[in-house]
Amino acid sequence: MTLETIWSHFVAGGFRHDSAWQAFGPYLTLQLAHAFLFIGDVGRMDQLLGWAVGDAGYPRVSRDIPGLGTWNVALGCWNEQHDYPVASDFNFLPFDSWYMGDIPHGWAAAELLLLLRDILCFEADEDGQRHRLVAPGVMPHWVTDGRSVSVRDAPTLFGVPFGYVLTHHAANHTVEIRIQQRPPSDVGFVYPCRFGSGVVSATADGHPVTVSGRDVVLPPGTTSAVINYYCPAKAAQRPRKQARVSFVAV
Repeated sequence: MTLETIWSHFVAGGFRHDSAWQAFGPYLTLQLAHAFLFIGDVGRMDQLLGWAVGDAGYPRVSRDIPGLGTWNVALGCWNEQHDYPVASDFNFLPFDSWYMGDIPHGWAAAELLLLLRDILCFEADEDGQRHRLVAPGVMPHWVTDGRSVSVRDAPTLFGVPFGYVLTHHAANHTVEIRIQQRPPSDVGFVYPCRFGSGVVSATADGHPVTVSGRDVVLPPGTTSAVINYYCPAKAAQRPRKQARVSFVAV
């Protein structure tokens, strides 16, 4: 309910801090994105991340510098407070005090790195069953047909580095995951599939595995997995089979 309240009343691209700053909070926006990642609301996570790396990281105003074009106020770094005048191309000037804080802001940079790390993978220990979430925040529009996202030598709480390659095959509606650096033998994996509208089937090293909603559960020791997802647009183009109805007298 707290997140819903914040989203409904205090987000306009980024997180607004009207009570004291009269400004957006880039690092608070990234923390909010992180919270949405953890509850599985990756659509809102993606929107907040997009604002942070776009509008807040590269704010522009409509002033042309001869030979350089539109004036960039900041180049890939954040203020502690991203004030409304800069965020609005100086169309909104609050009557109260407003802030443009420290730049570059190390806290905001750290929040981005922590968020990206958990978008790619993080540890969990639900009910004593140690596992890693693989690509829990990787969005479909980030990985188009034939493209891959990979992790290598990621430090973990399990004491050994972790690495994988995820490849998207749009024509076949499949996602392939190859675990290249494995955790200890008792650590399994969960892949929350973000592609399509749901998971049709999944295998780990050629064997069928459990699917719960979008979550594909991969057992410890898995080296490769193939996930088939459902694509409604494609399915609608398939010819419909005539239904057969049979009656049994009881």
